[in-house]
This record gives sequence, C-alpha cells and structure tokens, in this order.
Amino acid sequence: MKELVLIKLGGSVITDKSKEFTARPENIKRLAGEIKSALKVFKGAIVIGHGAGSFAHLPAKKYQTKKGFINSKSLMGMSIVEDAARQLNAIVIKEFIKENLPVFPFSPASFILNDPDSGVKSYIDPIRHALMTGSHPVIYGDVIMDKTTGCTIFSTEKVLSIIAKELLKDYKIRMIYVTDVNGVHDEKGMTIPVITSKNFDQLKSSIVGAKNVDVTGGMLHKVEQALSLAKKYDILTLIVNGNEKNNLKNAVMDKKTTGTRVC
Repeated sequence: MKELVLIKLGGSVITDKSKEFTARPENIKRLAGEIKSALKVFKGAIVIGHGAGSFAHLPAKKYQTKKGFINSKSLMGMSIVEDAARQLNAIVIKEFIKENLPVFPFSPASFILNDPDSGVKSYIDPIRHALMTGSHPVIYGDVIMDKTTGCTIFSTEKVLSIIAKELLKDYKIRMIYVTDVNGVHDEKGMTIPVITSKNFDQLKSSIVGAKNVDVTGGMLHKVEQALSLAKKYDILTLIVNGNEKNNLKNAVMDKKTTGTRVC
C-alpha cells in the first residue's frame, strides 16, 4: 500500500504570531525545499496543511467565529476570518510554486460541512484525485459552515484528521506536526519523547500551550487530535521543530528526528 504523509506547518513557524498579518516567507521557502528534497527519496504521497498564524487567529478571536453567528457582526466576521486565512494560504502556495512543487489549494469550507446532529460531512474526492495526479493538496485551518450555529472554526489538525479518515483505505498514513519547539514540552520545558493514551492523563496538566493567540487550542489540541488518530486508526503523529533545518525533511523520510511521538 502506498504511503501518505500529512504535514501540518504550524502558524508559529510560517508567521510571526506576535505581529498581525506577518508571514515568514524565508521559513516557508526552506520548508518547501525540505519537502522537495525528501521527495527525491520518499516515493509516497503528501498532503500539506498550514495554520492561520498571525493572519486569521486574531479576527477569529475578535468576532468569536468559533461560536458561530452570535451577534450582528458575526456574518461579516466570518468573511473577514476567511479572507485572512486565504491570504496566508496564497503566500504559502506562491512560495511552494517557486520551489517547483506542484501544489493545489483546497479551502476547508469547500469540502467540509459541520452538522452537530449527524456529524461532520465531507467530500474529498477532488483531493483524492489531486493525489492520484501527483499534485500535493494544500489545506489550512479556517472557518467552515455549521448547520446549527451558522459557522465555526476547524483547526488544520482537525481538517487533516478528516482527510486521514477518508483516505485510510487507500494509503498507509503518517502525520507530522511542524511547530516552533522540539516536540511537546512539559512544565519544566523538557521534551516529552512519547505520548500514548496510557500516559496522557498523567501528562495532560503539564503540557505547555500556545504563547500567542490561538483560537484552536494550541499544543494540547494537537496532542488530543493525534491521540484520537492513534486510537481510531493506528496513525502515528510526530511533532517536530520546524525552525531546525532538515527536521521536516528527515521526518518525511522517516529518519530519526528529535521530537515527540504520539501513538
């Protein structure tokens, strides 16, 4: 069975989360180059996701978009959040194309609908077809439609989890979260090498969260999503530091890399 690696480029790596609407094109370019270099050896498929960073998190917090249509400003707020997320996606796509990587963007709202009564509905056949052509789909955390509240926010991790579930029969899947730290840190700043459902309850209170605005839950959310993937689908997630050169490259090629394994 062909291998599929799902990569989440954290907003803290590809943007300066302390400065509104500030991308880090040099980091995006380097990470694109690492993926391109890894593909010379790794012959599987790749889906790339990225966070909203300093682009969409702030307006999402301002308009409380995750809660849906809660006041007269919510509808316009949804548009502003979507526009902010798409602006960063355009920058990511541009840098990847510069590295001669055939990427193709997919807005989460175009293939996911949240329905609290019957569950999440998705249609990922276009993503499946893109992978078959050799293209690398690029998704991102964003606002999506919700049948009860009007709209809500789906993190990149959540969107990638939906894609993983739908493609599980077609591929052997691994997940890589690229962050700005050497894996998951405890309260003393030490990297936790392995997190499983057996030790999570003991570690949960010590997992350090995001340093800046993050409406999707920060590191704890990442770990919880990864544990869910491990429990339901036996998918391994590796959390690595994207600011360290070649960490992503080595992770894609399944070489030994400093970080946290969630399994």
